[in-house]
Amino acid sequence: MSSLQTTPYVRDIVESYVHYRKVAGLKPLGRSHKVYQLLYHAVQRTQGMLTPELLAWWWKKRATEQPQSHLARVLEVVPMLRYAAGRWNIPQIPALPEKGCVVQRAPHIFTREELTAFFQACDTMHKPGRNRESLLTELEVPVMFRLMYANGLRPNECRLLPRECVDLKTGVISIEQTKGYIQHRVVAKPDMLAMLGKYDAAADGILPDRKAFFPDAEGKPHRNDWLCRQFNSAWYRYNDAHATAYDLRHNYVIANIYSWREQGIGYGLTDRLLALSKSLGHARIASTLYYFSLVPAFEGGMADELESALERLADETSI
Repeated sequence: MSSLQTTPYVRDIVESYVHYRKVAGLKPLGRSHKVYQLLYHAVQRTQGMLTPELLAWWWKKRATEQPQSHLARVLEVVPMLRYAAGRWNIPQIPALPEKGCVVQRAPHIFTREELTAFFQACDTMHKPGRNRESLLTELEVPVMFRLMYANGLRPNECRLLPRECVDLKTGVISIEQTKGYIQHRVVAKPDMLAMLGKYDAAADGILPDRKAFFPDAEGKPHRNDWLCRQFNSAWYRYNDAHATAYDLRHNYVIANIYSWREQGIGYGLTDRLLALSKSLGHARIASTLYYFSLVPAFEGGMADELESALERLADETSI
């Protein structure tokens, strides 16, 4: 006879799992975690019970999902279900969906008017309540998104940035926690550096001796969902087109490429391309070259110069 308990309500599983993680010293689950979404749908669909039908519905790919986001949604509840399987008589956990191929989304190309409106929204953001969290958010949002826009940082690079990696004297920012562990450096221009210095002093007054450059109220780096919420709150305040925080990085690359045409760079194109690729932390030059397909600026002589530059890179360099 099985020693497992009768299948419980999903709420019981969630509460037990959250308690287990706390006792084990594991990271707490945010309220946006998928286990809470599963709990909500259990209440709506199966009177709160964990049933095969509920799991089949959760495992099914949504029409709006890409394969990777589908897999990520499913994976987020699997640890809790495996925990429950050792304690209750729960339905069999379905096999994980296939990863599939990712359809690359074309980045949004910002207009000057959109960017002006976006940063205006960032600068006038007001959070209800005057606690430490709201004060930090009002300080961080305008600076964080400007740093991504001005220096091409990835969202994760920005939110995970340690304070010790920002040199407020030289403007050199060391990016250590990044995609693919490709450490690199960027240099903030004088106006950006002045903004970083002013922000740092103000944040230090709220949270002294912080380790993260952009911390939450507990001094830890923000979660990705926090950054996405802040971007959406500012962006959709005045704009309608779909855009993401990552598009600020795309904009940085595209703006650099456009500037090369305006400056009429010939032979120096190779050096510019290498410098841009390294500042972005790209592991391969091909990742940087992707952006040329988005910039209809290289025709005629410039197209010939680009082709020559790529030939030299192929012969001399591997990034």
